[in-house]
Amino acid sequence: MEEYVGAIHIHSDYSDGSKSIPEIARIAQSVNLDFLLFADHMTLQPLYDGHEGWHDRVLVLIGYEINDPENMNHYLAFDIDKVLARDLTAPEYVRQIHQRKGLGFIAHPDEIRHAFDKYPPYPWTHWEVDEFDGIEIWNHMSEWMEGLTRANRLKMILSPRKLLKGPTDVTLQRWDQLSSQRKVVGIGAIDVHAYPYRLGPFTIVIFPYKIQFQSIRTHLLLAQPLIQDVQKDRRAVYDALRSGNLFISNYRWGEAKTFRFWAENKDRWAEIGRSIVCREGVDLRAWVPVDCQIYLVKDGRRIAEVFGKEMFHRTDLPGVYRVEAFRGKHAWIYSNHIRLTISAD
Repeated sequence: MEEYVGAIHIHSDYSDGSKSIPEIARIAQSVNLDFLLFADHMTLQPLYDGHEGWHDRVLVLIGYEINDPENMNHYLAFDIDKVLARDLTAPEYVRQIHQRKGLGFIAHPDEIRHAFDKYPPYPWTHWEVDEFDGIEIWNHMSEWMEGLTRANRLKMILSPRKLLKGPTDVTLQRWDQLSSQRKVVGIGAIDVHAYPYRLGPFTIVIFPYKIQFQSIRTHLLLAQPLIQDVQKDRRAVYDALRSGNLFISNYRWGEAKTFRFWAENKDRWAEIGRSIVCREGVDLRAWVPVDCQIYLVKDGRRIAEVFGKEMFHRTDLPGVYRVEAFRGKHAWIYSNHIRLTISAD
């Protein structure tokens, strides 16, 4: 598999970000990212202005972030070329993105915060819809805002990566439950804006792009390398996102490249995001680049753990399986699911 590492859910000066897309791409290249997925609010103007494509060694793809008329139910839409009407409800825009064969992810699905009236939460409230492709299981800005208080704000501003704890139990449980019914891809998101913020007589930038690019990353696993052909590479990235051939890491706790999780039996194997028949037994294997605590999760419940670089677990039980890796108490890696089935159907 070819591994490419990038950042998802980025805002530029086309909405409420603070830098241009070429500037942001140069910053991403300086920290060795391979791709960026932009999602400015309610606009595809950067796509129309020609910013999608290769910026030296960084592939820039353009989508947009949709919200309903009450500025709720935020939704990331990619692989589309037209902005939908602004007065649609959440079920309507989820359905329309799906009908247009776009790619849609629910943003910060379970957001809860009440410390500042100026910054209300934006959770997803329409779980009756089922035509979305995935959800953000870990959003840097959302988690940071949820932990922010007037008492700790200076500490939070000075250490925006160190204080990340990981996806919430509520979101992980929801993701596992949804995934037991159908494929629901989990992505990591940074939701970066690089806000200028007045703190007494000083102006500081909360979450500079370079800082957030070194936090939550999404690692795509492709069958073939990217070839600097925009249309072919665009399709390869979006196909991997649709299939869930990916895992998420927090770079603050170490480089996660070369992590792998796969399933194999005597004549087949399946990587992250795929399925495999388990009626005659399947070996589930994980490998991490450094010793850490590795957990195997089945249908939302941890069923095995080991400290080291490798995990092995043999089973003939159908279900959805994923891996979590922790360095000490720090959440580090989250894989997408491998589905074990009782038949090829």
